[in-house]
Amino acid sequence: MEKRTDSPDQSVDEVFQEYGNMLYRIAFVMMKNAFDAEDIVQDTLIKYMEHVKSRKSFETEEHQKAWLIRVAVNLCKNRLRFYKTHPKIRIEELARYYEEKADIRLMDSLLLLPSKYREVLLLHYVEGYQGKEIARMLKLSESAVRKRLERGRGKLRAVLDEAE
Repeated sequence: MEKRTDSPDQSVDEVFQEYGNMLYRIAFVMMKNAFDAEDIVQDTLIKYMEHVKSRKSFETEEHQKAWLIRVAVNLCKNRLRFYKTHPKIRIEELARYYEEKADIRLMDSLLLLPSKYREVLLLHYVEGYQGKEIARMLKLSESAVRKRLERGRGKLRAVLDEAE
């Protein structure tokens, strides 16, 4: 291990060029998908920038590499822990949970709507939230939620009529 006394820490570009592939492979193995792996590499580089900005330096190149690996692994663990405690399901998969043909038809029609209408309709009619709660969740005004519900119902009605 060589001590780095005379050279300043590497730039983010240099770190990415040198360690980016390694960090991506680690994140991909842990996260099991490319999107999360890319996010983890990006978040690791942000942490590196913050570390260097705080004028903390690494003793050796090995110390820097070990630090980057540890940060990436910890970010993966944090994200996996979050996913475990906050399970999610894609909107498109909801239709599998309905047994009635009318419900499946309704869900399929709902999925054809633009996301801004689909979100409020799902939250209101499927999940049972009130306008005020939806407004808080989506960071919208209550009047915007009411208007999206109104327009969404109209668009849903048109899609359902067209399907018949």
